[in-house]
Amino acid sequence: MSAGAARFALVWCPCESREEARRMAHALVAERLVACVNIVGPLLSVFAWEGEIDESEEYGVLCKTSAEKMDDTIARLAELHSYDTPVIVGWTADQATPQALTWLDNALGPQAS
Repeated sequence: MSAGAARFALVWCPCESREEARRMAHALVAERLVACVNIVGPLLSVFAWEGEIDESEEYGVLCKTSAEKMDDTIARLAELHSYDTPVIVGWTADQATPQALTWLDNALGPQAS
């Protein structure tokens, strides 16, 4: 593992529309909880729900953040999300380039005056 790499974390969350994904992404970046959000989709999700197999078109958000901000990022996504039961998962990265870690620190650190 690279030195400091455990600081880099990712959070994944599907949502109902591109507009919702964009709204959540802008809020998370503006609040400096994440350095970047990749919006992926549309995706076809097939899932178990209330004893049935269902499917829907969704958009996924992949958030790049720090391990220190991962819990706050997950909590904020849950607040912003339109679903009653959003599936939001996070994990720390085993490795990252030094450049990625520097970028992450700069993006999430105190905002310059």
